[in-house]
Amino acid sequence: MSIVIEQLVVKESSGKWGSPHLLEQIKNNISMSNADFLIICSKPEENILSQIQDYIARFPENMVGADIHLFSQNPVFLQHLRKLPNEDSYEMTDTLQFLVELTPKPTSTYLERDPHMLLEEMGQYQLYNVSFLKNYFEERINETTLIDIFHQAKMVWKHSVLEETKINEAKNQVANNYRITDMVDCWEFYRKLENNYTSLRLELLDFDKNLFNYLIRTKLGPTFQKQLMSGNLTEATEAIEALTVFLEDNDKHLVSELVSLGYFYLQVPVKEYPEWGNNKAFSNAYLKFLNVLFEKMHYQTKQYNLRFYRRATNAVYKAVGLNSLKPIAKCYKLYF
Repeated sequence: MSIVIEQLVVKESSGKWGSPHLLEQIKNNISMSNADFLIICSKPEENILSQIQDYIARFPENMVGADIHLFSQNPVFLQHLRKLPNEDSYEMTDTLQFLVELTPKPTSTYLERDPHMLLEEMGQYQLYNVSFLKNYFEERINETTLIDIFHQAKMVWKHSVLEETKINEAKNQVANNYRITDMVDCWEFYRKLENNYTSLRLELLDFDKNLFNYLIRTKLGPTFQKQLMSGNLTEATEAIEALTVFLEDNDKHLVSELVSLGYFYLQVPVKEYPEWGNNKAFSNAYLKFLNVLFEKMHYQTKQYNLRFYRRATNAVYKAVGLNSLKPIAKCYKLYF
């Protein structure tokens, strides 16, 4: 008997995804549902659904044992895309083409490791076991939010099998005016909810660093890259100044864990040096940013950036020491 997936398309009225209003809609929907799994999203994505259905049809045994299933990109597929002359030339298919294992194995995850599961854009990538949801709502009398479902789930599995192109990725369709304040507001909202479940007072929680890294990688960083590549240096300068203040205001332990900064704020500026090298305002702001970043970056993070962005990292590190853009200009001339 085939596994049945049902999509619940809802609009969140309270602003942030995951409110009691959303859960009330889920509760009303599943009471009469005969489906095995439920997708809860604000915008359906048929290509993603088709790939998930293809995976489940081929490996139904991988859907047994977890309350929530998270689907993400297949690293083999991503490697294939990077080798293409033009990634955008690849057309996304309804079925999966790059499953190299006979039986791909899901891995366990949890909210602190993947806190972006709480975000609206992730709805189309998650399957909730309907039996789990029915039991959950039978036991819950008071109002709850979506985060409570994740905390009550006994097991969350991640399936790294999707073959989604950048053109299709909703999470990459970032507003041109996404700012550091948007990122902090998002984090504060979900951190406040998470505080209801966290009793430990640690200097750094995985929830915080992983959520910030996701928001930098998918929203803040791409916005800055667009500004820089399009020559919009006024907004790029404002963005780098705001990020510098954010780094100054936060603890060194957190700043050191923001490894997603490496590509967008070290590699990209070096690669795009001709776009801003003669702009005094951006140049001064960028040098200040680098000073603050390296001052608050521990050894392991420096090694991480050297591993992935060696030439750019060496150049900006020398720029800080010399308080000059010459190492960046030289690096661009030699390698880019």
